[in-house]
Amino acid sequence: MILIASLVVGLLFACGVRLVLERELVRVACGTVLITNSSVLLILAGSFPERGEAVNVQQGWPVTDPVLQSLALTAIVIGFAVSALLLTLVHRTQRAHGSLRTDRLVEAEVKRVHDTERGGP
Repeated sequence: MILIASLVVGLLFACGVRLVLERELVRVACGTVLITNSSVLLILAGSFPERGEAVNVQQGWPVTDPVLQSLALTAIVIGFAVSALLLTLVHRTQRAHGSLRTDRLVEAEVKRVHDTERGGP
């Protein structure tokens, strides 16, 4: 079970990194969500019952670590907040500049700075 979880975590993380390196901001936000979900799965994989047993547990009952589960819940909440912030920034960027491609945003910013130095609007 740990092998399957580690392969899924690695695949999710690799796909997330690939999306973060794209030039569109929506894909960057989706890559961040994938990386967050892979980290939550990694935390939960650490709480599988193969790790050992807790104190005062009856024989044969599966046991998980509640600390790792609470860390996973915290990571889910933080990931949701970061995702909401990123999607809000993507929406505002689209409305302000009319594009979500980073190269076009850089060109627009360079043009704005150049116009400001010349005394334009």
